[in-house]
Amino acid sequence: MLQRQYRADIDGLRAAAVLAVLLYHFDFKAFSGGFTGVDIFFVISGFLITQNIMADLSGGTFSFARFYARRVKRLFPALYATLLLSLLASHLLFTPEHHLQFGKSLLASLLSVSNILFWKEAGYFDTAAEFKPLLHTWSLAVEEQFYFIWPAMLLLLARLGRKWLLAVLLLGSAASLYCAERWLRSDPSGAFFLTPFRLAEFACGAALVWLPAPRRKWLAEMALAAGLLGISWGIFRFSKQTPFPGLHSLAPSLGAALIIWGGQAPLLGWLLRNRLAAGIGLISYSLYLIHWPLLIFYKYWKYSELTLRERQGLLLLCFILAGLSWRFIEQPFRKGRLMPQRLFFVLCGLTAALLLAAGTELIRQKGFPDRISSTFVQARNAEQFHVEQFGGKGYSFTGILGMKKPGSDLIITGDSFVLQYAAGLDQLFQQHGLTAKLATDYACVIGPDITFLYKGQPDETCAAQTQRFFKLAEGNSKPVILSLAWEWYPEGICDLNGRQIKFADHRAFEDFMIGNLEKIRERIGRERPFLIIGNPPGSGNRNGIISCLSRPNFLPNNCLETMVFPREQGIGLAINQRLRDYAAAEPNVWFFDPFDVFCGTATCAALDVQQNAIWYSDGGHLSIDGSRKAVEFFGPELLQVLRPAAQ
Repeated sequence: MLQRQYRADIDGLRAAAVLAVLLYHFDFKAFSGGFTGVDIFFVISGFLITQNIMADLSGGTFSFARFYARRVKRLFPALYATLLLSLLASHLLFTPEHHLQFGKSLLASLLSVSNILFWKEAGYFDTAAEFKPLLHTWSLAVEEQFYFIWPAMLLLLARLGRKWLLAVLLLGSAASLYCAERWLRSDPSGAFFLTPFRLAEFACGAALVWLPAPRRKWLAEMALAAGLLGISWGIFRFSKQTPFPGLHSLAPSLGAALIIWGGQAPLLGWLLRNRLAAGIGLISYSLYLIHWPLLIFYKYWKYSELTLRERQGLLLLCFILAGLSWRFIEQPFRKGRLMPQRLFFVLCGLTAALLLAAGTELIRQKGFPDRISSTFVQARNAEQFHVEQFGGKGYSFTGILGMKKPGSDLIITGDSFVLQYAAGLDQLFQQHGLTAKLATDYACVIGPDITFLYKGQPDETCAAQTQRFFKLAEGNSKPVILSLAWEWYPEGICDLNGRQIKFADHRAFEDFMIGNLEKIRERIGRERPFLIIGNPPGSGNRNGIISCLSRPNFLPNNCLETMVFPREQGIGLAINQRLRDYAAAEPNVWFFDPFDVFCGTATCAALDVQQNAIWYSDGGHLSIDGSRKAVEFFGPELLQVLRPAAQ
């Protein structure tokens, strides 16, 4: 059995894991699979917890009280400090809607069930993650749930013997991987967040306790090299489109296990044992706790995309704060320097009670809306505003716009960025006796041999709507209106077999989209009128206007400055120009640019204060007012194209 002792190489592995997570969250593109750093942590935990329990059992000193006391000393002081500071930041910055959500996540974090909460709310990679400063506590919840069940199981299995124990680890791992693979097809978020689908990762680490250390140096070097390759493959080759966990989790999990097994190799092992790597590993827990709330609250306050310099500065600040947390919070409490153990647990209980009371009151008071100034107190919940004011509200993806009559005069296809014009187009078509049939879907890129890639799988609903569009276009020359969220698909396109289509740069993506237009026109006939609507410039930020107007005024409200922004900062400016050039060079193709509607020569506006109109229902979709404004602007030219075709 491996002996319990400090190993600098394991701290070096922790450093690799936490750096992968940080650089992924701070949007450094090379680390597209940095989320696998969490899996490395799970392997480390499986190894160390099992090793410590077995060492205590061998020495006859194991007790549940002692085990959980160690866990509390190790985890809770830094966690509670992070939760308290996050509570303060949420009160100062968040809208009532987001403050209420914070209260729910605060309670879930304290009760070690935040993974379940976030599974029910949304996916890990959703934009909504930018409003969840405690999202990262899901992995702590998974670990704590593992701590609840594993010691008792290990105590029982140890009495049955080594063969039974290893058999249970093997069968449990296989069952966890199998179920995760199956679950990914129906509930990817559940597979990502829930503990049963992560057990194989803990088991990879636990099994090492019964594996003899490599006796030959070359074997340790080979194991370490293979392990580094495994975790590197996950960190640099995976992306948010990779189905995960499941079988894909084997690369980082087995890689981490091999690194632990061969980590004391004399040559390659230096990469993990050097003072810098080991030092980062020592502060990795505080670094993990601090980085996500700091990033979320800063982005929320700034209300626009971060520059490279800002991301670098925040990363540096994360390391400084983590070092302080390790020095003045983690170490003193863990080693019992500040107070007797009994007083420590009383303090922990009081802090937990305070945080529980705060979370409960946040929920009861619905996020304390009285923090909002009287000017904006009537502003609605941002999510509800989008539901109620989206330009496509009340219209079906497969419905009809305009006059209700047999047949149709034109076809409209695309994603939600074409449905957003429904309010305006329906009004225009009814006034002029036109009928349009819709073939649309959320997040659906239209093309003869492509579809949207969702969680590593081809979107079948999108593919079906694409085929419906082509069927509607068969045997006629009716005009087609196409619009997409042109700027949102560089990482979300696959062929019909699910193979992701990757692009070297944004120019290559633009070339692909223009080529796709050519394929569509070849399929439906190049003689028919083909009308393209470009990307709207957006509201100046990803979070929407209502999220800005319903913020408290304790701190300067930077978001108000984003309501009018430079034209060059609008979303899709480059691809709109490509679409304009394509239309100008092709017969029977027309292009309509939303920048002409919502922007002047220098700036774009997200709302009109004089008209009391908000043009966007969220960060990018047009509201009902925005939809009607755009169609009013495009209407005369649209009718010039559509009327002759309808006659």
